[in-house]
Amino acid sequence: MECEAFKKKDYEKALIDTFLRMDEMLATPAGVKEINQIRSEDGKSDYMESQAGCTANVCLIAGKTMYCANAGDSRCVLSCKGQAIEMSYDHKPENEKERQRIEKGGGYVTDGRVNGNLNLSRAIGDLEYKRNSDLSAYEQLIIAVPDVKKRELTPDDEFIVMGCDGIWEVKPNQAIVDFVSERIKKGMALAKIAEELVDSLLAPDTLSNHYISL
Repeated sequence: MECEAFKKKDYEKALIDTFLRMDEMLATPAGVKEINQIRSEDGKSDYMESQAGCTANVCLIAGKTMYCANAGDSRCVLSCKGQAIEMSYDHKPENEKERQRIEKGGGYVTDGRVNGNLNLSRAIGDLEYKRNSDLSAYEQLIIAVPDVKKRELTPDDEFIVMGCDGIWEVKPNQAIVDFVSERIKKGMALAKIAEELVDSLLAPDTLSNHYISL
């Protein structure tokens, strides 16, 4: 809310500026100190920049307009009259647009991973991949710049589901929307629906690649 673009109601720019500002804050001494503290609490005393990063999926509703900003492979899906509508685009290294930027920046993609390591092409943090001073924040191997999708909301728009890649890799968008919609119609609490959804996606054991079906 302190962002100048937000104050001017330029919400798309405000979201982009905020994502980039997070990267700037992580690179400060205070940011490094906070990450070290978190890792220490997790039992990891060694600070490794390559392991300090995350995807980000943010929805902002201003009036009747919804903005979804996404960097990485988390996802937002909206239900409109029971139909799943993608509100974000997964940023994977093998996507042509992402691959071109990575290779132009001096990196490579192998087995779907940037330089053989990260399996996503955009994220907040992961500063080790953003150290080329000759490149802008839009040109690094990994970038925090989000895609922003805009939608004018209507009475037919019912709910949104936001989640990390582990959810969407198990069940397709429409199956998730159907699962949630069915339980909303029964009057279930949203927290309970989320709990049942996550439970339904868990593998039955750690040795199996099979998942419990919906």
